[in-house]
Amino acid sequence: MIERRHLRQQLMLKVEFDDMAGFRSNYLTDLSEGGLRVNAELQVGQRFTLHISFLGFVEPIQIEAVVKWSLSATEPDGPAAGLAFVNPSPEAHGWLTDILDTSTEIYVRDRSRVLLLEVEPFLLDVYGQEVRNWAELRDGMPVDLVALRDPAAWLEEVFRAPATLGIIDVDDLPIPSLELYERIRADVAELPLIVIGSRANVAPFATMPDELVFCLCKPLRFGVLMNTVRILTHDSVK
Repeated sequence: MIERRHLRQQLMLKVEFDDMAGFRSNYLTDLSEGGLRVNAELQVGQRFTLHISFLGFVEPIQIEAVVKWSLSATEPDGPAAGLAFVNPSPEAHGWLTDILDTSTEIYVRDRSRVLLLEVEPFLLDVYGQEVRNWAELRDGMPVDLVALRDPAAWLEEVFRAPATLGIIDVDDLPIPSLELYERIRADVAELPLIVIGSRANVAPFATMPDELVFCLCKPLRFGVLMNTVRILTHDSVK
């Protein structure tokens, strides 16, 4: 078996590719800057265009790869193959770095309660799934995610029980975002908040003296959001 040149992270991402058996859909079990391992028996030397996706991405990333080694289904751990990337594009390399940086150190306290407010149904699913996946990728540590579209219902959750983190998309809210913020801070002074939105809508929050407000402008890369969540759920109120 070929010696590894890059550190690998144990992840589970969906991977699809064409081979002689047709279009395959599988899951990779580890990933590095130089390649990946997939649970399938393949022919050494075969080249594929891989479509790798993480739930929450609209489009998968495409990377050319070649099979370097392969294990058959008779092996104790079942079939597996090691694939090396072939000249990944700058976009693909950035995607890999984003995923690997995010998954290097995942810290979650015994249980984190994350409150997500997003009025757009598609983005509610996207951001919510990213938070869930982030927790499950490593140690399976639990995260209680409350994902809601209605600001009033979301505020009820803020006031109902202690939370670790609030995530608010301020685009298209049915009430003024600053009014929502003031209502939160009137009762909950120590809740870290990630404010997501267009540059114009995030701007009023960026100048606040509140050290527990973190602003992220759209469009978001996966790692930007999840690194922020990771840090805050680890370092916020104990």
